[in-house]
Amino acid sequence: MRVGADAAAIRRISDTLIQRLVPVPKDAAGTCPSCHTWLPTIREGTPAAVMSAECENCIEVRTALDRTPLVIAVASLYCKPSPLRDSLTRYKGRNDEDDPFDASQVELVRSMLGRLLIDHGDALAARFGEPDTLVVVPSTDRPPPHPLQAVLDSLELDVPTLPLLERGPGDMGFRHPHPHGFRALPTDRARQIWVVDDVYTTGSRLNSAAVALEAAGHRVLGAVVLARRINPGYSDEAAHFWDNARGRTFDWQDGPWV
Repeated sequence: MRVGADAAAIRRISDTLIQRLVPVPKDAAGTCPSCHTWLPTIREGTPAAVMSAECENCIEVRTALDRTPLVIAVASLYCKPSPLRDSLTRYKGRNDEDDPFDASQVELVRSMLGRLLIDHGDALAARFGEPDTLVVVPSTDRPPPHPLQAVLDSLELDVPTLPLLERGPGDMGFRHPHPHGFRALPTDRARQIWVVDDVYTTGSRLNSAAVALEAAGHRVLGAVVLARRINPGYSDEAAHFWDNARGRTFDWQDGPWV
């Protein structure tokens, strides 16, 4: 995938973000191979459904959607609160005093996504397959278009970003994927798609979006995400996972793959 925008500027700005970014663990025991979060420790009495190589969220996706969870390529881990979380929220803004729109954050988010595609686009294509379309996962309650659509358009990619999804009737929410959470909009032909999102928390929206696209005849090759949220306060395993990841130095050249 070719990025037509100024690569030198993207590299320069993305390098200023390194102190905010947390590397994804590579080949680490106790890491979910699909979404790159911690795995629960298997203890006596652990339900059989949890005693697998998937995290709780991916098990929920598999159960609710009857599909294998998407493998995501993710640039960084993050937690709340953090400067990265603020950038990923305020580049689009919310209707509250805590997270108003901040135009200065748009260029930071653009540089993250651009750097990921410039440095690792070929590796992503080798892993996923070449896309002919990118699709941004719609917001749950924000009216379209998603602000990430404009960010992708500004990168001048040689692959189009098309709005092929809208909110569906299904009751989709936090840790609650739904096969009818989204519905695909009509298009001229079946497409080879990478779905793109800014943040990944439980995978409910991303995987529900993939189901809707596949039901319409498209092929979802993989997913590209800027940041995967970790909640260190959820459990001792989550805290240990976060501390180990944060203890390493982020390097753009490492790539997104576990």
